[in-house]
Amino acid sequence: MVNVRHRTLTGADLHEPKGADTASSEDVYVANGSGSGVWKGQSLLLSTKLTDISGAFGRYVPIPLTCKVVHITTALSAAISGSDLVLTVKNTAGASMGTITVTQSGSAAGDIDTLTPTGNNTFTANTPIEIEGDGGPSSHVDLDVTILLERVNS
Repeated sequence: MVNVRHRTLTGADLHEPKGADTASSEDVYVANGSGSGVWKGQSLLLSTKLTDISGAFGRYVPIPLTCKVVHITTALSAAISGSDLVLTVKNTAGASMGTITVTQSGSAAGDIDTLTPTGNNTFTANTPIEIEGDGGPSSHVDLDVTILLERVNS
C-alpha cells in the first residue's frame, strides 16, 4: 500500500466525512471530543424579552423552522419582590413542555433558571411557542429568555 498524506489528496481522491451518505439534508457533523461524532440538525438560538413580569401574561414567540425545543434559559434584569414567578412553556396545541420557577427569595439581576423539555417540544415552521407567567412578582422587572432549537428535517 502506498503511503499518501491526506493533505496532498485532490479532486476524485477526496472523500466525504463518514456517514454523509445517510445524513439528512442540512445536518451538521458534531464532534464528541473522543475522536468521533454524530450528524445532527443545525441549532438556532431565539431570544426574547418578557417586559414587566408583574401580573399574569401570555406571550408568543414565533418558531421559524421545523424543529425541537432543546433547552430554555431565563435571566432576570433585577431582583423581584412579591412572590415567585412560575412560567409555563407550551407548544402550539397548548400542551405544556414544563415550567420554570424564578424564585423571589434572594433573587438578583442575572439570576438564571432553565428548562430542558422532554415532551411536547416539536414544532412545524412558522408556529408559536407560548410562555405564560402566573403574575407572582409585584415588581416591574424584565426577564430575558433564550430558546435553543434543533432543526428537524420535514
